[in-house]
Amino acid sequence: MKGKNMKLLANEFILPFVEGMSCHASHFVLLRDGRVFCVFFYGSAEGNGDVRIFGSFRERDCSWSEPFAISEDDGIAHWNPVLFERKDGAYMLFYKVGKTTSDWKTLCRVSTDDCRTWSDSYEMVQGDVSGGRGPVRNKAIYLPDGSILAPGSTEVGEWKCFFDRSTDGGQTWSRSDDLCITDELTPKYEDLAGHGIIQPTLWLSADGVHALMRSSEGRIYRTDSTDYTHWCKPYAIDMPNNNSGIDVARLPDGRLFLACNPVGENWGSRTPLSLYVSHDNGLTFTFYSHLTTMRGKYAYPALRYADGCLHVTYTWNRKTLTYMCMGDI
Repeated sequence: MKGKNMKLLANEFILPFVEGMSCHASHFVLLRDGRVFCVFFYGSAEGNGDVRIFGSFRERDCSWSEPFAISEDDGIAHWNPVLFERKDGAYMLFYKVGKTTSDWKTLCRVSTDDCRTWSDSYEMVQGDVSGGRGPVRNKAIYLPDGSILAPGSTEVGEWKCFFDRSTDGGQTWSRSDDLCITDELTPKYEDLAGHGIIQPTLWLSADGVHALMRSSEGRIYRTDSTDYTHWCKPYAIDMPNNNSGIDVARLPDGRLFLACNPVGENWGSRTPLSLYVSHDNGLTFTFYSHLTTMRGKYAYPALRYADGCLHVTYTWNRKTLTYMCMGDI
């Protein structure tokens, strides 16, 4: 189903189907020359030692390049790549390394040639053992003061969110306090492990900076900050969440688009995958369009808006990834 004014300009598979291979957690940037660069983790199955970060280019002829490995072949599972374009024109790649989410650490690489080649990896925060720093799933953003804000979370016991901020172009980072919903979880569960909020997605408005968060509680949660440092207690909004990834993109006219699986059951179905729109800075959302309603597992959308078009990538049944471009949105 299309939105009222939407024109579907592209709906493509990024990867060929390969028996015995699995992919997930795509992220992408829109390159200055008009191409798209997409990254994802790829291997025999999530959490296996052969899973690495791969990338593929969408060329100007609309074809996707042969996927190529970016991260090291170290026998440890790699996860959740996130791309960030710095103001100096370089691109940063953040990704998680670890057998399980609780022992993740965050590695980084840098490209100065539009994502063709990458530096050696380095730890984002040297010696970190917290379960990962920096962007855990969704894009980092520049703040009006020129600093970088990255949305993070940990899955060590209760799931908790936090935000990392860099004032020196991503060389060093300071971490916010944890944001959690412990008081809401305690009456429901004897063991809080595996419950809570994770994977924030950020946007800026005239009122400050805001984040929506995936949760185990059947609803999307939200938090806000007016000073980029202190955050209000997370609160549920009236949007269902199946404990799967979400993302937002804010348009110049103030509309906020949200991609999600609108299913209010913990670990519920990952179909449909849909777009919602907000005209009040993310306080309320209305249905805009389905991205897919097919039976299966369609999840972990990534969104970016540029030049009148909304670009989306998402996981297609763990067998490939889908790229969509919508104009006149």
